[in-house]
Amino acid sequence: MNKWSSVYGRMGIVFLSASAVSLLVLFADNRRMPEKNAEGKSVLIRGTHGEGSKKVELEAQIDGDREPLSIQVDEQQYQKEKLPEVFEEAGESLEKAILGDNVSLDEVRHDLNLVDQVPDTGIRVSWESDNYEIVNLLGELQTEHLQEEGTLVELHAVLSYGGEEAVHTFCVNVFPPELSEKEQKMQKLRNVLQTAEKDTAEEEYLVLPDSLDGSKIVWKYPAESRAACLFVLGIVAAGAVFFLDRQKHKQVLADRKKQLAADYPQLISQFTLFLGAGMSVRRAWFKMAEEYEKRRDRKGPRIAYEEMSYTMHEIQGGVSEGECYERFGSRCGLPAYRRFGALLSQNLRKGGRGLNELLRKEAADAFEDRKKQARKLGEEAGTKLLGPMFLMLAVVLIIIVVPAFFSIQI
Repeated sequence: MNKWSSVYGRMGIVFLSASAVSLLVLFADNRRMPEKNAEGKSVLIRGTHGEGSKKVELEAQIDGDREPLSIQVDEQQYQKEKLPEVFEEAGESLEKAILGDNVSLDEVRHDLNLVDQVPDTGIRVSWESDNYEIVNLLGELQTEHLQEEGTLVELHAVLSYGGEEAVHTFCVNVFPPELSEKEQKMQKLRNVLQTAEKDTAEEEYLVLPDSLDGSKIVWKYPAESRAACLFVLGIVAAGAVFFLDRQKHKQVLADRKKQLAADYPQLISQFTLFLGAGMSVRRAWFKMAEEYEKRRDRKGPRIAYEEMSYTMHEIQGGVSEGECYERFGSRCGLPAYRRFGALLSQNLRKGGRGLNELLRKEAADAFEDRKKQARKLGEEAGTKLLGPMFLMLAVVLIIIVVPAFFSIQI
């Protein structure tokens, strides 16, 4: 009796554990489902105005089949009849948004922050000013034209959203920037020097003031120092290092481009061969990538096949196959690879039957391009050999002429 009680007890524990796990899985699965509206339909919540679009990854289950889908959900748009009211509110909020370090538009002493978009609305803004000598289109104050009594400037904010436009106009009163105590002293000293220069223009020398507002002034010529030279040399050295690094980076990119261009005809030809043998696009891709990974340690890495291997692991990780092929083309960068990735992606979406013919034509064009590139490289190599050939000619001439010259002298 105790034996059967123990068995039934264990079975009960297993059953309860399985039920708990099932409930957890069901709960987790329900949590992964989109929200429902009042009618019980699945919905995706749009972002508020100004948040922009977002990409949502979902899984659609139809008749037991599950397929991943990527859905682009744009932000919520304003209703057209409410746009005038929205524009009016946006214009009022702009008057605060552009203040920057200023307290109010009635006393502007610092640069304005002329934003190109009204915050949290998605409304674009372009600016016009009736006096660019005071405030330019970047909101910068032109201090050389500012007056102590202030200058009124009329700003026009052109608001645009969804093809509709509105203009919000307001004025700002611009004053010269407030100077610190030190800056005020230096400005006063400059004014004193200017006055003294004018008053003593006919004399032999200019008398420098020895005090200002009770503070003693000691005049000295700036001391010569080698620090400036060292500083300049440091900047030159840093610039040289930066330039060499950029040149090295450009050379790496050029070598990468050459390798990709050289590998493309063989890659596209091998892929076309596998498709012609009856393989699917995915199987042909995986086979090429797996074969490359086996021989990589012996023959060294090749960029195009490295990208194929990376794409294979992306697909195995659950990323959309068509998107992976397009990413492959983008990472390689060359137009031929972009075209190749686009062909494969388009074939998956539309199910075109002429893929083999398109790839054969692409392979033929690739080999023709490779022949042209080989001829070009041969011509470049021939041009580079001209220098050594002329040098050898000069050496031969010296060997012939010098002994003849000395024989004539004798």
